[in-house]
Amino acid sequence: MVTRWTGRARLYACVLSAALISSLTCAAPLAASDDNNDGEFYHTLSWETRWVNVDRTETTDVRVPIGREHAQQPATGFVHSRVKRIVYGEDDRVRIDPATDGKRFPYTSIVRVSTGCSGVMISRIHVLTAAHCVHDGDAYLQSALLFLRAGYLDEEGETQWFFVKRFFIANEWKNKTESGAHQYGDWDDNDFAVLEMVGEELGKKRDIMKPGISGLFCNDRKSVHGAESQIEFVSFPDDKMKNAYWYVQSLVETESPHLLYFTGDATHGCSGAGLYAWDYNSQSEEYEKRVIGVLSGNRDTVPFAQSQGNFNVAARLTPTNFMMVCHWIEEEEECRTRYADYLDKDRHESLCRS
Repeated sequence: MVTRWTGRARLYACVLSAALISSLTCAAPLAASDDNNDGEFYHTLSWETRWVNVDRTETTDVRVPIGREHAQQPATGFVHSRVKRIVYGEDDRVRIDPATDGKRFPYTSIVRVSTGCSGVMISRIHVLTAAHCVHDGDAYLQSALLFLRAGYLDEEGETQWFFVKRFFIANEWKNKTESGAHQYGDWDDNDFAVLEMVGEELGKKRDIMKPGISGLFCNDRKSVHGAESQIEFVSFPDDKMKNAYWYVQSLVETESPHLLYFTGDATHGCSGAGLYAWDYNSQSEEYEKRVIGVLSGNRDTVPFAQSQGNFNVAARLTPTNFMMVCHWIEEEEECRTRYADYLDKDRHESLCRS
């Protein structure tokens, strides 16, 4: 299925894509084409939908206009392997008791994924998690295809499970070359997925943390929710007690256009945790916590990063990733309306000065 955006949606998509592509000279360019020879260039959002316990898969392409001046050919990325998350120095993870503090937001939006991951509710029936929790880059995990569930901790610390109907991943995540190396090189760039639950039973037990945007680079290589900003996440690490949530607060040490690097402690089981930060909602004129990335793994920084070293890493919800998630949760109009001012010049400059 190929969709062409028109009117206000088309303009909004163009602004978002332009912001992503023109943000930094070192940013990875997006592939573009002028298939209609009409002078209009498009970027294609492409994803796959897979049903659980049903042999059914759908591929969807949505063409987003980006403008001739922003159209570039794909760049060759650096090849990295995703490895285990690690604990840096003294373990400062905080235990959150589900019977006390765990009954308050944002802990009430956190869920556990049955493949050994964490996640966060972003709508009444949708959970945001990591792509590698359902697909290893070569194939779908059998446990995800046959018996995928998501659940929450009750007051006794027991996980209450609910079934997943289907899930979504970006085609860039599963697109490999014949040699087996990931085509886009930067493995973690597209490590995000959305699970759609069977009904709203889980959503009725959980609060919702809406997705936000991380990116929008400012002058001097600084961005909104980027380097030196504070992030938080809550997860279910394998090396800790299973009957509690575990909270981590950290600063972003460095960034790339698609990734956030930080030293907040994480181990296996933390994958898929939603990184969240305070974001301003112009409609309510209040700050609220929004998901701006997904915890992926551990890796070395790319050569052009401001800080060099080994960090835990999260895939950012860049403007294009954000648009894709909006399509998955079928709230494109709400996303466009709610973030219509996200790229407003005055607000953008104000955020970058902070």
